[in-house]
Amino acid sequence: MTYETLAAFISKTMRMSHIYQPVTLMVLLTKGGKCDEREIATELLMRDESQIEYYTQITNNMVGRVLRDHKIVERERTTKTYALIGYETH
Repeated sequence: MTYETLAAFISKTMRMSHIYQPVTLMVLLTKGGKCDEREIATELLMRDESQIEYYTQITNNMVGRVLRDHKIVERERTTKTYALIGYETH
């Protein structure tokens, strides 16, 4: 595929109903034109705000709550961060 063909597709044919097509093309272009389907899926997931919001809710309402109840982690509400209780970095 030539640059001109791809550019024409992007500017004239591709529909932006979601991030899937541009992210897939971006990944392929940055990986030398070929990459594993799992890498593309991972990139899509990292950029899908609805999925990020969904997993943020899971983190706070399920996983985080259980770990907080067991005194394994603590959550700082103002910075929205989790920390292992008693873990010290050196």
